[in-house]
Amino acid sequence: MKQRLCRFWAALTAVLLLAGCGGSASSQEPADSVSSVPPASSVPAQPEAETQAEGSDIQVDVDLTTLSSTMVFAEVSNLLYDPIPYLGKTVRMQGEFSVDHAYTMDGELDLSKNYFYCIIEDALACCAQGLEFSLADAPAYPEGYPEEGSQITVVGTVEFFEENGFRHLRLGNAYFSEEK
Repeated sequence: MKQRLCRFWAALTAVLLLAGCGGSASSQEPADSVSSVPPASSVPAQPEAETQAEGSDIQVDVDLTTLSSTMVFAEVSNLLYDPIPYLGKTVRMQGEFSVDHAYTMDGELDLSKNYFYCIIEDALACCAQGLEFSLADAPAYPEGYPEEGSQITVVGTVEFFEENGFRHLRLGNAYFSEEK
């Protein structure tokens, strides 16, 4: 009885798998029909803005301020996961200003070294990620910076830098933009 039941389930599974693989010609889309999905080669890999940065002669290559919150989060994720295509490109982004301080080897807070971030939240505000930036004129903190937690628009060039033997990603030669 047990053997018969196993054979029945095996046969039924095989029939269902084979039935799912086939299809009648009538259920397939005609070859001359127009697809509503553009070919992958025609979809841009990243938002190319080619806009002029406010108050400067710097060309903005990737303007994240024009995208929806979902797309901005996705594009920043892409930038952090695969930064090579973005290297040397000028990016404009909006987010929350955040500061992190360095620590000494003894674990003590070192207020002489600060790291500045533009934090981007996803559409539901449940997840966040940030991109470090370094201002071109390097003003003293906190005088030359906005209040922590405030909304900022920052423009800078994607670059790698090395610190303590580790390579990091940031927006270098950055500045705050008044454009929101």
